[in-house]
Amino acid sequence: FKGRARAFGERWPQAMLAASALRAVLPRASQEGAANGLSAALALQVRWKNQINSVSLLRQYYNRMPIRKKWRKAIMRGTMVMCEKTGQVRMPPVAISGYDEKTNPYRGRFEQLRSTRVWLKD
Repeated sequence: FKGRARAFGERWPQAMLAASALRAVLPRASQEGAANGLSAALALQVRWKNQINSVSLLRQYYNRMPIRKKWRKAIMRGTMVMCEKTGQVRMPPVAISGYDEKTNPYRGRFEQLRSTRVWLKD
């Protein structure tokens, strides 16, 4: 965005334009004749209503992971997990009704599974 703004000759970013427009609309304390300095303070101060530029600590942690974007998104979504032993991205452990992990594990593809109940193991 910064490069495009400079390329088109725009000198101020949008926030500065909004602040200057706000100052022009609100009355000044000296123009009112009131000794109340509150309106002057409000005219100079700009409050942001959104958090466009903020990145949460959890998002920063995921962004620093040395993996591809699609796997990072899958981990954030919860459809994949990071293996603590190998550092690889893998499917989360699932429990399947009708199959036991020790004695009778399911060895097929997940798409071909016919079990009616599948849940994530904790």
